[in-house]
Formats: sequence, structure tokens, C-alpha cells
Amino acid sequence: MKKLSATFGIALLSTTAIFAQKPTIEFNAKGILSLSDGDMAASAVVDGKLLKETGVKDALTIYPLPLKLGQEEGSSPVPNSAIGWTRNVAFTSDNRFAYVLETRGQTADSAKVLKNVATDLPEGSNLYIVDISNLTKPSARKAPIGKNPLAIDILGSNAVITSEETGKELRLLEIGTGGLPTRNVAIPLPLQNARATDVAWHPEGEFIAITVEETKEIWLYKVKRNPQGKVATFEAFGTPAKLSGKPGTGAFTPDGNFFLVADLKDGASASEIAVVQFNTKTEDPKAAEHKVIGQVAVGVGAESFSISPDGALVVVANKNGSAQPWSGNVSKASVSLLTLSKEGALAKVADYEIDGIAPESIVFDKTGDNVAVSLYEYFDYGRRDGGIEFFKVTKGGTPALTKQAAKISAPKGCHTVKIIP
Repeated sequence: MKKLSATFGIALLSTTAIFAQKPTIEFNAKGILSLSDGDMAASAVVDGKLLKETGVKDALTIYPLPLKLGQEEGSSPVPNSAIGWTRNVAFTSDNRFAYVLETRGQTADSAKVLKNVATDLPEGSNLYIVDISNLTKPSARKAPIGKNPLAIDILGSNAVITSEETGKELRLLEIGTGGLPTRNVAIPLPLQNARATDVAWHPEGEFIAITVEETKEIWLYKVKRNPQGKVATFEAFGTPAKLSGKPGTGAFTPDGNFFLVADLKDGASASEIAVVQFNTKTEDPKAAEHKVIGQVAVGVGAESFSISPDGALVVVANKNGSAQPWSGNVSKASVSLLTLSKEGALAKVADYEIDGIAPESIVFDKTGDNVAVSLYEYFDYGRRDGGIEFFKVTKGGTPALTKQAAKISAPKGCHTVKIIP
């Protein structure tokens, strides 16, 4: 166990300085879980130079809330990877267990350069089931789950996982008492030279959305149940919605009426958040047409977004040019704030710059009053730790974000943050 350290984004002018805001972190949740990739610098995705630090390994870290200086945090050396999107961890319905995917394996300390980190990192193959009932003492056990598992989502007692393993592109796990799977069903998807890179449950539990990055499609699959009423398999439902660029992570709105997905385009121009409307009402799956009904531009490299619990706001983490090698020209990362109407219309409110590198994950708290965003590292020479920064949300007719004064110092490579409600 480690001691929690917090740093403050303020200048201490004197011992009697008056703070413009409280040097505390406001975030309504039981805790925050983060994943950190110790294998490479953020810029490795551009130049292949890992810039590894000897002894620094992947980590799962839990920060109990409310935060206090000197309190214990929970930590476990759970292998994980920043390659892929941020749907690499999900919680069981009772929030006692976290299921963490080993999307890629860890590299040796001697590794220096890879030609392409997306393809040349060691293969991942495991699912880590982490008991987080005691937030300061997480304990993990692993189970083989297939080649390079990419995304996981859990609803009720059912987990769905996509991977790069041929014939087992989708996997259904039924979660039993004690957090362990009691049923493991491999489901092939009819994909040719393509991968199911993201998966998400519809809130009502009768559909899942699957993203296929190479074909730029979002498919809807309907649950098929066995005579005992348990999920047996999934069947394609209707024609897929199609994006114009590179689809990333997606999520249903809380009411299930719309599906939002990040479109990263070519990686150099502005990303978009697209709104997909699925036709789930027809009885004939062949007649169901799904379509994109709107898009709004955000920053470059929008790898993560979060929808507020009331469905009215969306926040987006934009890497922009922050992950470029330091020998070149870098730019500031940002967070975009959007509004989302009940009819599915998106509109951008504002962009907010942040100083850290590669914000790859962002999440609202359980009331929608605050936002947490991961930072892979900072523009610091020497020890290059990551961090988690926070914004206060102003709701209503004139929504806005206000950066909180304090942040959490996290292990290097912090790429995923999740709320423990």
C-alpha cells in the first residue's frame, strides 16, 4: 500500500495566502480506480521509443473517497495496456469485483524501441478478476481469456468481451457468486480482416452494440436466451450504422435512446462525436435500419468521452498534439463540453485546455457534478508520473467546467479512470 499524495495547482505566495478555491478534490463516489501502463511513454505511439523506467510496471490503483492527505491508497501490479480504447475494465453489479483486460503484455526492462507499438507489443491473453471490496487492499487472480482482449462491458450477471482471437471474437461470461465466471461461451462473429474493437450493453439488457474499426461500422446484436432464460448467444439485428473515419469507444445514453461513438477520423484532424439511432422496435431484424443522425467536432484524438447521469451533458478528452515526441512541436490537450438534447442533438459549449499529456479517459461522478480525467504523464523532466485532474460542472442553461485546484499524482502511464459508485 502507498500513501496518497496530492499536488495543488496554485502558487503559494505566503503563509497567509488566500486560495481562490478549496485545495480539495470534489468527486461524488466511493472511490476512483485507475490503470497505468508502465511499458512506454505516450510519445511511443509516434516514434516507437518506449522510454521505459527500470522497475516501473503496469499498475491498478484505487483512491478511496473523500481524499485526505496521507491516507492509504490501494495498489496491485495488474498487467494492462494503453493500446486500444478505455473499455478495458468493468465492475460487477455489486461493485465488489473489477474485471481488467490484459490487452497487451508487458515488455522487458531492456526493451527500448518498437517499430509499431500497436502491433509489436507482446500479446495479451488474460482477464484479471480484482477483489476491490477493501479499497486499500485489492487482490487479483487471472484467467486466460483469448488473444489480445480489446473491450469489456458488464450488465447484471453477464459480461461480454471482444478479442482478436479468430472464431472467438465475442465471449459471454456469466458471473457467479464470488465474482468468478460460471459459464464461458465463445461466439464467432462474421468478420473478415476486421476486429470487434468495442462492445457496450444497452441499458435494458436485450441488445449489445459492437464496433468494427476496420469497416467503420456499428452493429446492433440482439440477445438470444435459452429455455432457462439465460443469455445463450447474440444475433445481428438490422444493418449497421457507418462512420466516415475511425470509430473508437461508444456508449448508450442512460435512457438507451441513442448511442454515442467517437470518430477519430485520420488521427490528425478534429475528431467527432457521432450520435447513432438504433431501430430496436421492429419485430423483423432484417428490416431494422440504424443510422447516424448527427455529429459534432471536438479536439484531435478524442479517445474517450462520458455522458452525465441525466443524459444532458457530454465531456470529451482530446489528446490533440500533446503526445508528440518532445523534440518536435507539441500542443496542449483539452476537454470538450457538449450538450445533448432529448432528441439526440449534440452541441459544443466550450473547450478547456489542460497541461498534461494524452488524456485517454474521462468520467463523470455519480451525481454529474464533477469530472475526472486521466493524464498519461506531464511535461516534466526526470520522473514522469501521470495524474488525475478534476473539473467542477456547472449545470443548467449555461453549462460550464471549472478546473479544480487539486489533482492526484498517479503512476506513469495513467490511461484509464473509472468511478467506483
